[in-house]
Formats: sequence, C-alpha cells, structure tokens
Amino acid sequence: MINQAFAETGITNLRREVKLLLDPDEAESVAGALARYVAPLESRVVSVYFDSPRGTLALRAAASPDDCVKVRAKAYAPDRSDAPGRVVLEVKRERAGITSKERIWLPRGEVRRVVARSLASAFGALSPVVATSYRRRVYQATAHWRVTLDDALTFHAASWSLFSAEAPPWHGTLGPAFGAEPRVVVELKFGPEGLPRWLAHLGRARGTTYSKFAAAIGRGADDRSTGA
Repeated sequence: MINQAFAETGITNLRREVKLLLDPDEAESVAGALARYVAPLESRVVSVYFDSPRGTLALRAAASPDDCVKVRAKAYAPDRSDAPGRVVLEVKRERAGITSKERIWLPRGEVRRVVARSLASAFGALSPVVATSYRRRVYQATAHWRVTLDDALTFHAASWSLFSAEAPPWHGTLGPAFGAEPRVVVELKFGPEGLPRWLAHLGRARGTTYSKFAAAIGRGADDRSTGA
C-alpha cells in the first residue's frame, strides 16, 4: 500500500496497545511512576485524519475502535523529520489489541498525490476531514514497551489547504478548536515481552476503547446538530 519503509521499526510498527482515559491527577501519578524509569520525550503533535465522502473510516472507528483503520498525517513540534516541512503519512490498523502501522515521511505538498495514487484503491477517494492537536509525553526505557500520555487534546476542522507547500506549520495555526477532551489519553504499547507488572495491572483494570478520530468526528457532528 505505502511501499516505502519508515525509519522506525519494532514496537512502532507492530505491537499490542491498551488505552486508558485518566483524570489529569491520575495521569500525573502515572507520569511520576514512569519518570523513575526514564525522562519523557515531550512534543506537540497534530494529526490530520482522512476519510471517504461517506465517512466509512469514521463510522468504523466509532462503532469498533478496537477493530478499525485510520489514515492520517502527523506533524511534530519540535520537528522530527530530517527535512523541514515534512509530515508522516500513516495507515494504522487496530484489531483485537494488535496495532500495526505503515508510515512514510513526505513533504506536505506531496501528500495529496500519494494518497490518491497509493490509498484510493483500498479506501476510495480520501480527503482531510478533521485534525487533532495535543501534547505528548513519551516514556520508553527499553525496546519492548512504551507509554504515551496525551493531554490538552483539541479538535479542529481540516482541509487540503493544510497540505499546500506554502501552508504554515500546523502547530498553532489550525484555527479555533470546535471541541476538546478534558481527560488524558494514556496508551500502553508493548511487544511479546509484556509490561512491568504494575502497568499490566493498570491496563487490565482501566483499559478502555477510545479513538481520537471518532471523538473528533462525533464532537463535530454534535456541534452541527446543535448549531454551535
């Protein structure tokens, strides 16, 4: 589908994933415990999600967030690409707790062409439908597991104008948010070796299904229905 390899491997490309929705105080307690292993890597992330005119991917993400496909482009601040202005185009599949990804870094101006050429046969005609913005803290002390904490999550309108070569960096320029998530999205990501015992217990006790994509689409639909 996307036939160019991405530099990251291992846990980024194929893993088990458990999601938690925690109040900010709970999340900070988890962050404190994780800081005993390693200091976090912090960044701002903007994700732009694509869908067909019929909303097929959003409907699936809302109905079964643990069995869905997402097509999105992501940008990081500070920039993680090796050339300014590039974003990572990603196809993410989730099924029965297993997550797999195909990723490629591209200049923003090339994303529309690559989406049409490489993804339309599988997903139909795709266009940007919504964007999310959040702060991410990444805790990874080994190659076997990673924990991310995403907070200050907001939802924004999206269009192809974001992929113009002349468009400004996405962070801070998406326009007013039409919604927000007050809780912290915590993701436990791990391979066959598993998690530390306390994290595994937390995942079993508090694991839930959640999709930023579905939440953003749902909030946008709520605002339209109420005239907000």
